[in-house]
Amino acid sequence: MKKKTPARILISSARTAADIRYLCGAEPPETAVFIQKGRTKKLIVSEMEFSRMRRSVNRGIIVLHPKMFGSSWKKGPADWIKKAGDEKRLHVTADFPLGIAEKLRRAGYRLIVSKEPSCPQREIKSGDEISAVQIAQRAAAIAMKTAIKEIASARIGKEKVLRCGKTVLTAEAVRAVIHRALFDLDCTALETIVACGPQSADPHERGEGPLLAGEPIVIDIFPKHASGYWGDLSRTVCRGSAPAELKKMYTAVKAAQAATLKAVKAGAWTDDIHATAAAELDRRGFETDTVNGAPQGFIHGTGHGVGLEIHEAPRISAAGHQNLRAGNVVTIEPGLYYPDIGGVRIEDTIAVTRAGFKFLAPCPKKLEI
Repeated sequence: MKKKTPARILISSARTAADIRYLCGAEPPETAVFIQKGRTKKLIVSEMEFSRMRRSVNRGIIVLHPKMFGSSWKKGPADWIKKAGDEKRLHVTADFPLGIAEKLRRAGYRLIVSKEPSCPQREIKSGDEISAVQIAQRAAAIAMKTAIKEIASARIGKEKVLRCGKTVLTAEAVRAVIHRALFDLDCTALETIVACGPQSADPHERGEGPLLAGEPIVIDIFPKHASGYWGDLSRTVCRGSAPAELKKMYTAVKAAQAATLKAVKAGAWTDDIHATAAAELDRRGFETDTVNGAPQGFIHGTGHGVGLEIHEAPRISAAGHQNLRAGNVVTIEPGLYYPDIGGVRIEDTIAVTRAGFKFLAPCPKKLEI
């Protein structure tokens, strides 16, 4: 007798939202349950979202609300799963909610925790998906040019403080300029980085306060378009003359990115690509080490996948070991970070092809502005 295949269950969360959007073509804004048994796919949403989601999802997705199968919104996902399905064995994700799992187990369900990603096929983007990322990346490039223009137009005041008229130009002000530009392009962004001087030595520091001349300013823009797809773009600029050591860092990072891009193609190993970037920076005299307990140098991976999540597979790092494939969309973003100087990062999002790659949006690379 053929063994029944367990039903697959996804509970919407920050971690599974991208998978549900990929599988259904739309992302519910609140708690939802996706159930797949064979070719049958059900999406359970609230009554309020029912009509909109039914119009929005891919063909073949059955949209339900709890009252349609004798439950209610108040009873929650465990009750929905029990009443909307007929399979006692369930495949669940590693981050499946513990409370819901316990309720299901007490009701006689067997939960099988999957060791694999729910949608590994997301790594290879279709032409339409690459176009969607490209729209977000072009928005990032427009916002980046707007931000750099704002910084370049500022005058240098006392103690190197940048000013627009009588107003001090701050990281917050430039971030607001970026967000307004993205909003006009149907994109949103929350954690945009505008980090100056010592702040830029921390790769994920958002940045705050006055911007200064003669210091590195790392700008990292990663917008999410209304389609659900992301872009990712970083540039480092300096208003006025840059110190000699900063110029040397910038030249090294730019050369590392160029060398790494030459290594990108379908079939290339992700750890080898990372090693290319690291070797170029090391060859130019920039070591990666820990000083007084703080890592410095090239302290992150060379890149990551971009799609329905801002960080997704494949990972391009020393710890990763997989072949790039045509249709991967990844960042290439070497960087250097030293507390006494600041940071430099140059990042582009590209689509991997059989013979190499293609940029998804052009954006100038210039340190001194």
